[in-house]
Amino acid sequence: MALRGHANIQGGTDVPTLYDLLAGYMPQPTALPQPQPDSEHVPGYITWGTKTDAHANAQSQQTLQEYIDTAGQKLGWWSNMPAYIRSLLQAWYGEAANEEEGNTSYRWLPKVTGDHSHLATTYDILAGKVQGYFLFGQNPAAGSTDARLQRKALEQLDWMVVRDLYEIETAAFWYKEAIPHLDRVDPGKIKTEVFLLPAAASTEKEGSFTNTQRLVQWRDKAIDPSGDARSDLWFVYHLGKRLKELYAGSKDPKDRPLQALTWEYDRAEPETGSRILDEPDAELVLKEINGYYVRPPDQTDTGGSKVYTLRDGPHVPNFTALKSDGSTNRASADPQGRPWSERKKYIWWDEEQRKWTGYDVPDFPVTRPPDYTPSPGATGMDAHSGSDPFIMKPDGKGWLFVPKGLKDGPLPAHYEPAESPVHNALYQQQSNPAAKYFQGKPYNRLAAVGDENYPIVITTYRLTEHHVSGAMTRWLPWLNALQPALFAEISPELAAEKNIKHGDWMIISTPRGEIDARAMVTKRMRPLLIKGRAVHQIGVPFHWGYQGKATGSITNDLAHMVLEPNVSIEEAKAFTCNIQPGRLP
Repeated sequence: MALRGHANIQGGTDVPTLYDLLAGYMPQPTALPQPQPDSEHVPGYITWGTKTDAHANAQSQQTLQEYIDTAGQKLGWWSNMPAYIRSLLQAWYGEAANEEEGNTSYRWLPKVTGDHSHLATTYDILAGKVQGYFLFGQNPAAGSTDARLQRKALEQLDWMVVRDLYEIETAAFWYKEAIPHLDRVDPGKIKTEVFLLPAAASTEKEGSFTNTQRLVQWRDKAIDPSGDARSDLWFVYHLGKRLKELYAGSKDPKDRPLQALTWEYDRAEPETGSRILDEPDAELVLKEINGYYVRPPDQTDTGGSKVYTLRDGPHVPNFTALKSDGSTNRASADPQGRPWSERKKYIWWDEEQRKWTGYDVPDFPVTRPPDYTPSPGATGMDAHSGSDPFIMKPDGKGWLFVPKGLKDGPLPAHYEPAESPVHNALYQQQSNPAAKYFQGKPYNRLAAVGDENYPIVITTYRLTEHHVSGAMTRWLPWLNALQPALFAEISPELAAEKNIKHGDWMIISTPRGEIDARAMVTKRMRPLLIKGRAVHQIGVPFHWGYQGKATGSITNDLAHMVLEPNVSIEEAKAFTCNIQPGRLP
């Protein structure tokens, strides 16, 4: 069984797809909102202290220079940030990036005003603050935490575009009921206009895949997608082209960013053997992510006339030339420049040549000796000594904890989950005081600590045979034959206590909702002995819904909307529930 997560998170940060990051881990600029407490995070039995928006006390970033001064640093490799952001703006906006010393294009970048993550945005959708929604391979109606809340929020949209292989729960929420006895669906009262567009499967499109180890893998297309199905790249690229054509003649200043946007990813020639003649060139996209030379490497900005485009520009060959994000290989040698291990030696200092050498390209000054000592007031990489191995840190040292950036910490501490049958045995503080609890918000009632109505711990997980909400796998008969239905793993002790036999139907309930599932009585789930009393736990996968060839209750209807404070990941691995034999109406 796989825990929640995804192998492509590293690629998501490189591209980037996170709302608070630009490419290369540069932070998204902020718009400096006024400090004010978040009402849903008021002090209570779970948390303490008045909280303010994470960006409320940010320094002004209204100009490009203010952004560089407040988001960058003067010591270490990140001193190159001015070059990073200017290169990014030029890649996105071409020559327009040079207007007003870069401030024109910088103003076009979206500014962060709070938590814009998918889950936190759900409440903005519910409140009618979001009109449109694009969903690429996502299924919040079944796959997101507090799924009932997700479906209620979808009803408030004006329009939604769903691109997927099948009509998933999110595309059908407006006319199909997930919980007939609790939520009656009336299509005549739901205003959301849903556009379901056929998407290409992973084998029907080419592109790159970046895994957690930062290994970039290229995937060739095996076959054309059928019918009108197209790749996500095709959809986004041609949507962008149509928008640029639509606003090409506009005189409205707000349309200038779209007009200036560089958007040229056409293939030089159609793909050989493909019937799709207008598929964009994914290799050009990868080339732009990697970096390419605008001018020859030996030509200064003013010393020559040769200018490259994305199509003909040479690739930036390595990390040191790109001056972008990466890890250091100086740590493979000891402070004196000798390999820590002859068997594992990577790079080392060659005293005769007076430079670093080895099996890799050094990602720090190649002629800097191990005994180099920076002079007072040095900046950039000159501020690091010859033995400092961590070039991304301002002091070049390895850190046991970070002094800034994290919204909790700086050192690990044990907190109980937001819902727990027991009090914290280590600290007076019960749960993470920095987490986002959305107290008092609709469809998110939390059980109190030790609530007798919900005494059982529940954890959710994935199965090998299905993928996340099952949007790709519940339509495949072979996989359904291996895992045909939703089940809940319970211990023999809990089964005996609740009079539930192996294979029986059982109802699982939380303050957010209830589902039914088959009971799998197994010794894998063992009672916990905490302060002299038995605490039972159950495990439930979350791959089913009301669409597909194999259907079942939506496990995420049970989960709450509690998010950790840094990147708003849901706390769906541990909460509380109760069970009883039987089925829902």
